[in-house]
Amino acid sequence: MEGCSRFSSKPVRIDITARKYKFEPSEIRVKRGTVVELHITSQDVQHGFDIPDLGMKEPIPKLGTAVVRFHADKRGEFRIACGIVCGPGHDDMQGRIIVE
Repeated sequence: MEGCSRFSSKPVRIDITARKYKFEPSEIRVKRGTVVELHITSQDVQHGFDIPDLGMKEPIPKLGTAVVRFHADKRGEFRIACGIVCGPGHDDMQGRIIVE
């Protein structure tokens, strides 16, 4: 079909807050086949939003917002990690996306 793409559906927006040393919410559930738009806002320092199994690696600017859009076409549980060292609790800054 002309003009169609896999991102043609209206995305489901999910707001995420990043701050030392957590993502809120730390667990996100979406339905398979959904187009998802994550708005990730840092409340302090620069962070990273990395989901290696989904090919995501996005910097989040200090006190800024990054927007990541993806098609949840693969079922499973995917680990979220902070990809930019943000202090001594950096390794504990994790979350997960569950595609049902």
